[in-house]
Amino acid sequence: MSQTVRVVTSAILALAVVACQPGTNTHPTPSVAQIGSDLHCRSGDHGYEDNQAGWGFCYPGTWKYTLRSQYNADARELDLTFDITNVPCASAPPNTKPVCSPGAGLFAFMIVSTYSRAGAPDLTSWVQAKFPGKLTLQGSVDWGNSKEAAMLSDGRRIALTPNQVVILELRSGFGLLDLESAMATRLGTWKFLY
Repeated sequence: MSQTVRVVTSAILALAVVACQPGTNTHPTPSVAQIGSDLHCRSGDHGYEDNQAGWGFCYPGTWKYTLRSQYNADARELDLTFDITNVPCASAPPNTKPVCSPGAGLFAFMIVSTYSRAGAPDLTSWVQAKFPGKLTLQGSVDWGNSKEAAMLSDGRRIALTPNQVVILELRSGFGLLDLESAMATRLGTWKFLY
């Protein structure tokens, strides 16, 4: 073998050995904040946070959703609709039963409407101005870090934040995903940003 071939072969072999050495196995850190990463969700739950809408919450990890939004500039209102499906059963190895969550494959809709507070000092004043004679407050509710929260006479929840009013509408029924049970126990996870 010639001297040149030996040098090139040795260099390639040295490079291969160096390249295969274990090093500090660093993983890149995301440069964009993860959605809901600052929410304190219980194990198995996921977080959703929308900084533009000004709120976030935790939801069951078995849910998948499609998000639709509608903004009404005249009413200074933003409606976010979550088309929610409880994930169907996970596929299982042969000769075993699939692992299913309760309500696997069921669906329902959740609408979160965000309005301007428009200087209202409390929920009663805001509801009377926005829905005169149509709706009343039924009872107070603990809802995240809201300033005040209650049930409306039509069954929706309403929260007053420093600058906004948020209304939560859960649309499910017989044979559909039970949003009421799932979200009622997670109201404390809501974080209102402004």
